[in-house]
Amino acid sequence: MEEQIEPWELRSGTWLRDPVAETWRLAATPDGTAVDPRLPAQDVVRLMGAHREAASGAWFPPDFNYSHRTGEPLRLTMPTVEFPWVPPFGASALSPVKALARGMRQTPRPLILARTQERSADDPPDSTLPPLPPGHYRFVVDRFGLSCPTLIAVEPELGHLLVLLPESGSWMALERTAGASWGQRQRNPRGWRMELVHAQGRATAYGPSATGLAAMAPNPIGLRYTIEHTGDGPALGGPVAWAGEIWLPVLGKEHRVQLLGKPHGAARHIVLLTQAPVPQHGFEAPIVDDRHVNWPCDEGQLVLRLDDLRDKQCEWIAWPEGVRPVFAMGWPYRTRSGTFWQLCRGEGDGRFAYVEMGMAAPQVTPAEAPRLCAGRACYHGTLRIEGDPWRAAPAADGAAMQIVAPLLESALDGAVVGLRMDAPHGILSLLHAGNAPRRAVLQVEVPGENAVPFGTLDVKRPWLAQLFVHDAHLWVHHPDLPQPLGWKLAS
Repeated sequence: MEEQIEPWELRSGTWLRDPVAETWRLAATPDGTAVDPRLPAQDVVRLMGAHREAASGAWFPPDFNYSHRTGEPLRLTMPTVEFPWVPPFGASALSPVKALARGMRQTPRPLILARTQERSADDPPDSTLPPLPPGHYRFVVDRFGLSCPTLIAVEPELGHLLVLLPESGSWMALERTAGASWGQRQRNPRGWRMELVHAQGRATAYGPSATGLAAMAPNPIGLRYTIEHTGDGPALGGPVAWAGEIWLPVLGKEHRVQLLGKPHGAARHIVLLTQAPVPQHGFEAPIVDDRHVNWPCDEGQLVLRLDDLRDKQCEWIAWPEGVRPVFAMGWPYRTRSGTFWQLCRGEGDGRFAYVEMGMAAPQVTPAEAPRLCAGRACYHGTLRIEGDPWRAAPAADGAAMQIVAPLLESALDGAVVGLRMDAPHGILSLLHAGNAPRRAVLQVEVPGENAVPFGTLDVKRPWLAQLFVHDAHLWVHHPDLPQPLGWKLAS
């Protein structure tokens, strides 16, 4: 007997129904994208936000709200609340937190964990994701033209994208079908970042590459992506969506730094010449607000601003004579008035000071000791500092031989996720230590409350851990871990 398959043209796409087996299978999305046959059917329907019959578990297209077999309401499978995540710290150019300045270790997502009173440093994670191939991964979450928030692992040095299949519990690589490879060995991994720009229901991910600015269009349902490159020279830092364009410092002619600006979707691009020398170790992560973009490096700061006529102007600002920035100690500090300050150290006396950023004649404020900073929250040893980090800190507690390195700070609830580590010889000695594994306790601290330990990492250089939020979990991944570890967030 010949198999009878019924094609259904629905708003969610072209579906194929088997009336005998009573199953549905997506053939193509509304824009005509064919589903890759390697994708398991249960992952396809989940990614498309299909509805499910409670009794049998059967999947139905999301266009149906009731089972045509039983008449019972179908169960929704999409999360009621979803958030995109743009690496490295979750903030996008369209952040819902208006006052959030991007580029620091701050996220617009809440970070308070569920069941905080029950947690301890020795507890296992609440969940894990499938193992990943070896690499230094960053993570991006978006719908990417689908109905369900989709997690993609990004390996920037190899130029690989892997999508998480939510039902199968496995990763599948996306194949590059157009454009050259975008992998690039970074001079400074701290400076790597992405931007996501949405248009016509699709997300384009912008990242640095060996040939300039890479615009990637992931298509998870087709297991592929396309890429377009803008520019000729290699990227020297991370891109920023600002004032109508995506901006990126690249290596230009005569071994000088150029700023490349690309309006999303436009064929043309802008090139601004700068007076900046090529930074020996690359640019650090840029700091961004509505007034300017600042790419700092060991030699100085490359600043892009709007002048009184709303024209873009770039400026190279060297650090004050006799001081050098200490980027290993954390991110710049942002005051409540919106100014940024970088921790520096005297070349002669070794004393610490905070230097106002983005100013040709900056203020320089001495500091009694270094602080580890995430943007607003700073730590002196294990003590969280409220207020400017150059102010005198209270006397150290009994854990003076330990430090807390903040990894991520919430701009919503003030929670800071950090690593508590032994540092018997001081902060700088710890950060310049070799590759011996060390124990680091994961903790989350809310202003006015005691820090809550919730897990432990035993890895080399634990401060290289990457954090991201997906599926109502806080995930932690490190190059030495086989898979990301997850802890449930409070609802």
